[in-house]
Amino acid sequence: MGAMIGSLIRSFLWFSGPTLLTAFILILGHTWKLHFHGWEHILEYNSSVFYAFWHENMLPVLFSHRGRGVGIIVSTSPDGELISRVLKILGYKVFRGDTEKRGRRAMQELIQYGREGREIAITPDGPKGPRREAKRGTLVIAKRTRLPLFAVKIEANHCFRFSSWDRFMLPLPFSLIDITIEGPITQLDEKTLQKALSN
Repeated sequence: MGAMIGSLIRSFLWFSGPTLLTAFILILGHTWKLHFHGWEHILEYNSSVFYAFWHENMLPVLFSHRGRGVGIIVSTSPDGELISRVLKILGYKVFRGDTEKRGRRAMQELIQYGREGREIAITPDGPKGPRREAKRGTLVIAKRTRLPLFAVKIEANHCFRFSSWDRFMLPLPFSLIDITIEGPITQLDEKTLQKALSN
């Protein structure tokens, strides 16, 4: 009986978890006060751009850019599966892969999506870190898609930070969130990208 109950609970979380998490993000996000800086630069390119932001700042970006069909790579891990399903509900185009499994294929799919003139995004230090250390893959994607690369910086006046490798940020309800978009970045190297993403 205990095993059966445990199985039912896992099944419930598997099927309802993404919906509950999405609802949480939407409810919480609608309490935030989002202030955009530099959005006019995106409009100059008709939204055909490449966004880069630190892994820790994922939550505000997922809310602010929902429903735009932004392409993004998500890990093939169990956590990645949950995130992937949430992203799809929020209106993102998801490509699955990481350094250990299907990474090159996912990158190629994202590059092709970007070449079609679609918005794409990546966390240069994800999915496992080190924190705030840009990896070469971001620059490879920028060069192959030829999309203008923009750094997205996030600041929240009230937030909780988890004890994860990236110190993941959870803005608290009714927080003031500044989303600063800088670019396009013309010098494509790790040092320049890290500097552009630094607050």
